[in-house]
Amino acid sequence: MSTTTAVIGTNTVNSISKRVVLPRVIDQIYGTNALFWRLNKANKRYYDGGTHIEVPFMYATWSNGGPYQGYDLLDVAPNDTIKNGAWDIKQQYVPVTVDGLTLAKCNSTEAVANLLTIQWEQARMQMANNIGTGIYSDVVTDAKQIDGLKGAVDAGGVATSYAGLVRSANTYLNSQVDSSTATMTLASLRSMVSSCTKGGNSPTLALSRKEQYNRLWVLMSANQRYVNVDENMTNAGFTNISFDNIPWVLDDKVFDGPNTSNSAVLFLNEDTIQLASFSSTDFSMVDFQ
Repeated sequence: MSTTTAVIGTNTVNSISKRVVLPRVIDQIYGTNALFWRLNKANKRYYDGGTHIEVPFMYATWSNGGPYQGYDLLDVAPNDTIKNGAWDIKQQYVPVTVDGLTLAKCNSTEAVANLLTIQWEQARMQMANNIGTGIYSDVVTDAKQIDGLKGAVDAGGVATSYAGLVRSANTYLNSQVDSSTATMTLASLRSMVSSCTKGGNSPTLALSRKEQYNRLWVLMSANQRYVNVDENMTNAGFTNISFDNIPWVLDDKVFDGPNTSNSAVLFLNEDTIQLASFSSTDFSMVDFQ
């Protein structure tokens, strides 16, 4: 469908006819925030408050314990295998500003949509977009930003410390990082999944931008292996392919990999990721000042 735009009042038809304006705004900007949608839907946790959030890391097995017989002398020395990591509370805001003259112009029974409703809705989308960007941050560039995946899914190349702990002294914080594979293959991807799997702990989600996603699609379609997508993600409008029973989702916010034209490919265990929020501040709105 093609349309032409004429200035109101330039001819008889334009002078006496109303424009047709849809009472809603079509989103052309914010619909690429797959990881935030998934975390917000399933992995959000509410807390009452506090100075910061701490998580105990169980980083080693006990050094004693085992078989014994009768009056054997048992080693009952205590084991110190837990260390806490901590994250500060971070804030995000989006201003909704409307001047009195604009409000007066839009305060009409003939208005096709409520100005403040539209403004609040875009503010909500902008907030989700900002948080989605923060989820991928590096925890180094901006101390006020959310502690994101670029700093978390790392082995010291980006963030030498994480959760207040120095990585070199706490290597259990390090992720599996492959920076040497030059060509994506099913074998190299399977190798990474294996490296990220230990017992029942394994990746539940893969993420990349379109360049890497397209390469996977070519590899999978050549072998008729691109079925079994994640139904929830698909129904929400997010394109995905099932790789080794792991939904691989297209997310434009994934940070760079080898260069700015190719994103990183992330394999995440969502059981270890939370979108933490204080219950009194989650997407809260305040009155106009």
